[in-house]
Amino acid sequence: MPYVKLPYLAGVYKDDSPLAAEGFFVDADKVRFVRGKPQTIGGWEIATTDTLTGICRGLQTWLSNEGLAYAGLGTHLRLHAYFDGELYDITPVIERGELTNPFDTTDTDATVTVNNTAHGLTVDQKVGFANASVVGGLTINGEYTITEILDADTYTIEHTSAATSTVAGGGGTVDFEYFLAPGNADGTGGAGYGTGAYGVGGYGSSSNVEHFPRTWSLASWGQNLIANPRNGGIYEWAPNLTATELVSTGDFASDTDWTKGTDWSIGSGVATRAAGAGSTDLEQSISLPQGAWMLLDFDLTAYTAGTLQPMIGSTNIGSAITAAGTYKRVFFSGAGGAQDLKFNADAAGDFSIDNVSVKVLLTAHSVTNAPSQVTSIMVTPERILVALGCDDTSGNFDPLLVCWSDQENNQDWTATATNTAGFFKLAKGGRIVSGKPGRGENYIFTDEGLYVMRFVPDPTVVYRFDHVGSGCGLIGSNAAAVADGQVFWLSNNGEFYRYAGGIPQALQSTVRRDVFDNLAKVQGDKVFAFCVAAYNEIWWLYPDGRDGNECSRYVIYNFTEGTWSAGSLDRTAWQDAGVLPFPMATDVAGKVYYQEKGFSADGGSFGWHIESGLSDFSSGDQHKRILGVIPDFEDLQGGVSLYLKQRNYPGSSLEQHGPYNFTSNTDKADTRVHGRDIAVRLEGDSAPAFMRLGALRVDVRQTGRKR
Repeated sequence: MPYVKLPYLAGVYKDDSPLAAEGFFVDADKVRFVRGKPQTIGGWEIATTDTLTGICRGLQTWLSNEGLAYAGLGTHLRLHAYFDGELYDITPVIERGELTNPFDTTDTDATVTVNNTAHGLTVDQKVGFANASVVGGLTINGEYTITEILDADTYTIEHTSAATSTVAGGGGTVDFEYFLAPGNADGTGGAGYGTGAYGVGGYGSSSNVEHFPRTWSLASWGQNLIANPRNGGIYEWAPNLTATELVSTGDFASDTDWTKGTDWSIGSGVATRAAGAGSTDLEQSISLPQGAWMLLDFDLTAYTAGTLQPMIGSTNIGSAITAAGTYKRVFFSGAGGAQDLKFNADAAGDFSIDNVSVKVLLTAHSVTNAPSQVTSIMVTPERILVALGCDDTSGNFDPLLVCWSDQENNQDWTATATNTAGFFKLAKGGRIVSGKPGRGENYIFTDEGLYVMRFVPDPTVVYRFDHVGSGCGLIGSNAAAVADGQVFWLSNNGEFYRYAGGIPQALQSTVRRDVFDNLAKVQGDKVFAFCVAAYNEIWWLYPDGRDGNECSRYVIYNFTEGTWSAGSLDRTAWQDAGVLPFPMATDVAGKVYYQEKGFSADGGSFGWHIESGLSDFSSGDQHKRILGVIPDFEDLQGGVSLYLKQRNYPGSSLEQHGPYNFTSNTDKADTRVHGRDIAVRLEGDSAPAFMRLGALRVDVRQTGRKR
């Protein structure tokens, strides 16, 4: 009897019985379908030996003005930037100031207690100290992580060395920086797949408890990164990795580099202003980078009277100062270039200034005038920054409010007759979940459905909002992806959807039930969708309850061929290639990878498998024998193990035979398998590993027996 080609069709059918899925596949791992045939996905390599702090749930790549590639990565603990194989912590600073003798040490103990009345901090929050004097044998400068909150006024950190004496209150006058508080690693809601949506946390209640895992929405703004931790503020980071001093002789060690107005003098290491007949300036021209946040730092001493106003050009840096102290003021560099740093004193001004410093901030900074509590952000093709679910001008949070900035100016959010800033409240749904910019239109997902936001070149309108779909709300803020002028998403009702105009269409998924029945409850916010454009695919990473609470499995939808695949992969966030030559992804342990690169798992064995549905080879009730298999693989690397599984009745367990091992030089394998219904399983585990299946042929003999 001649060999018979096995007529396998493309796609994994997990939601049907193995026999009902005859001709398709019922299980796969790390296998996709390309032009109707299964082949292994690409391998991966580590992108950096550095490790993220926390679990990444936001990833964005972009180019600087010089064409250099960067990535922003938001975790539940920190915000990082990736550049040239290294990670940088760019977590925003939320408070700066001074503490006096804040440190308590205990002899032979590395734990340091920090005293700060009403600090408002939490465990795992990052703090930084500078200019501390030695206390208990320790110099407590640098960055630390809070290990314990003792009470409202004290917390602890761990030094790298043990103290050599016990001291209560030391360190002198210490500069401090407090960084953005960490978010939750897991969802903690009581029911459902999304969290924070049903009258808990920031949505519809007075509780400050967050019930959702921290996710980030990230976008590029020119060469800058815009970052928003869910339910937090909007932050901006310019791609600067080092901070050089921009002020010359800021210590006033010499009477140079400064232009002194009337009644200003420099001597004894300070610049002094004596009261005079009018206001005058002490100034110096400095060169600022473009579009960056800067930190001005100086001391005001020997204060007697009057006011001091720091300025860049004609713009005030903060409010006027009327008391001695150390001052740290953040300002935006705008167009950059040569600008005048000025200290303007009024007529009564009688004081000295010292230790003047201007450096670029290496951390993200809150966008001036933007809403302070925001669910998600996006940047539209019109170069407008949009806040989705945010506080209004009175500071009241509205989960359905959409606000947007002026075009090309993310610091102007007040609507006027001369700008394009504005706001609109959606009518349907309980809250906005997320938004995605699209081609010619933008998509806003609520927990109830989908709105389309279209630009209108009329300054009195700016954007038109159309409700195009109900009952298809988004499951999590990162669960939608845009590709080829369409948007795809996983809904909180368990359906996969596509919108390409008109109304949303539910995709006929062959893995839907397997995904949604096993999705880890209350962790739906972790679902992460992305496009792999090279293969016309949309992927969803999701947390499967069979594995735990973190993303451990994936679904692939090929939107040109309409096929589905699924498998397991420890990835929490993913950004497609384009800016970087390969897709970038992260795992639960904080490692960052280049995906679709090579044919190994970072040099190690790459395991994959695919298993067919059961087939009776059109012989119905007839018992048959498989006596041989002829392989057909394209560019086989690493070899394949083939197993044949058989059963006689639907209620019977499968009996497995094999393995029958194939390499690129194998002609055929002799087998001796008997059964009514037979399935084929292919698997490999090697480095390198690649398989594209052609047409397997089997020697099938009908025995004529029935059982």
